[in-house]
Amino acid sequence: MSKYKDVVVTLSKKHPETSEPVQPGHTYVVGALGGKKRWYEVETEQLNNLKNEDLQKELYKLLHPQTHH
Repeated sequence: MSKYKDVVVTLSKKHPETSEPVQPGHTYVVGALGGKKRWYEVETEQLNNLKNEDLQKELYKLLHPQTHH
């Protein structure tokens, strides 16, 4: 069973698929978990207030969505 701490986080100034530059003042937060890869965009200033663990938790939600029965 994977956990959020298994997510590998990288920051990028280019879109992970198209390599187009991100808009000024923004950064892509890219996460990989096994063979899955997801990302989201965040204001670069916000990154100063976030820990790596915060980024891992957010990406984990995208990579490993919980299903409710």
